[in-house]
Amino acid sequence: MDIPTYLTPFSHSILHPAQEHALARLARVCQIAIPSVPPANPTQVRGALAQIAIASWRVPPFRIEHLLAAEQLENSPQGKGGPGHKLAQQFLKTFPSAYARLRKWARWVFTSEWSQAQLLQVMEEIEPMATEALFWVDGLAMSAAGSYAQLGELVRKKEKDPDRGDVLLLGLVAGLETPDSRLIQALTSDISHQELSERFGHHPLGQEGEIAQPRMGDMATSLLAPVEVWNWDLVRAQERQIDATRQALAQAGMLGRSGLRKTLDLTHRLLIAHAEARDALAYVLAAARHWARAAAAEGAEDNRIHHEEEIFMLEIEEIKQMMTGEWHSRDHVETLIHQRRQRDENASPEPQHHDHPLGVAGYDTEGDLVLLAPSERSSPPAVPDGFIALAKAWRPAWWQALVRAEGIIDLDGHLLSWAASVARSGDLPALMGGGRYEHWQEPARVHLDPARHRAKMWA
Repeated sequence: MDIPTYLTPFSHSILHPAQEHALARLARVCQIAIPSVPPANPTQVRGALAQIAIASWRVPPFRIEHLLAAEQLENSPQGKGGPGHKLAQQFLKTFPSAYARLRKWARWVFTSEWSQAQLLQVMEEIEPMATEALFWVDGLAMSAAGSYAQLGELVRKKEKDPDRGDVLLLGLVAGLETPDSRLIQALTSDISHQELSERFGHHPLGQEGEIAQPRMGDMATSLLAPVEVWNWDLVRAQERQIDATRQALAQAGMLGRSGLRKTLDLTHRLLIAHAEARDALAYVLAAARHWARAAAAEGAEDNRIHHEEEIFMLEIEEIKQMMTGEWHSRDHVETLIHQRRQRDENASPEPQHHDHPLGVAGYDTEGDLVLLAPSERSSPPAVPDGFIALAKAWRPAWWQALVRAEGIIDLDGHLLSWAASVARSGDLPALMGGGRYEHWQEPARVHLDPARHRAKMWA
């Protein structure tokens, strides 16, 4: 998961240090020396992950960089090289216990009876838990990208037509069930608001990584209105995976089948595990949000906090100062909140979208262009069936648009983003990344070609 550059002070004070520590820990585990990476720059973080994967997997560097929408670090890492399979197996072996531990901690936070002592105890554990979760997100991202690249190399060796090889590769990873796909399945079924909150309430509605934003459990009942599912189809996707596997094994021949099977199985397990690691991080951040709201309630008792959302304008150490009595009046809080709101008003915009178009699922298709703006909670009220939806950083709140689309383009996505995970599970034609599409306007007709990593538009 990419940690956004611009976050509320509360989220920033937790996630940016946690990302830096998680990446340093991953480099040590993989025995790769990398330069210090500023966690506020998602592109450089992805670049560091790419370099670790390149050193570990011995696959063409441009393949890894393309999959992760990464830019190369100035200094290449120095490592032993080649232990990708071993590292991946180790991650897969130990991740389940880490996932259970992170979920257990989140449940404990949600069921805590708050006292000042309990608030202080949880506060000390938030950043270490976020670091732990991000370590698994990063480690499994590096491993999944490496294994996926290696699977692609095996397929391309046997399929002489590179375009047909990439079509086959997309079919080989179709239909994977993840926490993301289970959420979509639940949303498209007859599920009550209570059941949705119990099972998926920890999922962010908007941008991943911003603790201040509402979670799925806060979603209005009106957003659960049933919609017709157009092209997202888990069963069809799994059937396509079976057909693609049969074809790939036939092309591999007797000698190559064993290696292909092992790499395919490893890639499947890593893609699923990475989605589960993002799910574990979502649990941790949802628990941090729950804690922050409890801290805001305590601050409101003596009028240092006027509104719940003000707590997210404070860094976590500043909240500690407020709770331990170092700040005795409203003045400290009010001054900081005022300064930070002024700073946010004058903040620089997010960096331009990266231009690394990557097809992650589906087949070539076309439809009328529909643009989704960041302020929209779901699909527009009137859209044509089978449209191509383009958005920046797809988020779960747009699920209705996703399941009604013929295909999607995510300006900020890559192999392991939320939209990519959902698209793979339902074999929905999807293209991640591509700043060249940023200025497209309606009305237009779009031809989407995931296997060739491109989209074309004509008025």
